[in-house]
Amino acid sequence: MKILIVDDEPDLCWALDRMIRTTDDIWISIAGCSASAMDLLKQHTYAVAFVDAILPDSNGFQLARHIHTVSPSTSIILMSGYYYREDMDEAQTHIGGFLAKPFLISDVRTILQQVLSADQIRQEQHPCNTYC
Repeated sequence: MKILIVDDEPDLCWALDRMIRTTDDIWISIAGCSASAMDLLKQHTYAVAFVDAILPDSNGFQLARHIHTVSPSTSIILMSGYYYREDMDEAQTHIGGFLAKPFLISDVRTILQQVLSADQIRQEQHPCNTYC
């Protein structure tokens, strides 16, 4: 499974990498800004993207929309120390999860499991899985 972490705080990226990397079959890419993340998205398809809401070269909401456009199968988890889940409107339905900073390892693993489970359910319910 490939996971993308987009945050301009190297220490947070390092910690999040350690929280997520529970097995050898998890491959993690880290980007410190939107431009780097978009370059990585041209090269790889990710199952999940953890995206900071405030980045040095754009905001995470815009990046999340871009990720959803170029890779609709990528689940997006927005992270923020400034915004709360309630701050997102219905137009941001492409965001599959939200992590308020600072977060605990249990928060990260729970939200990751939730978005992966939701993706699996969506794939199983897709009409092409039974009729195409």
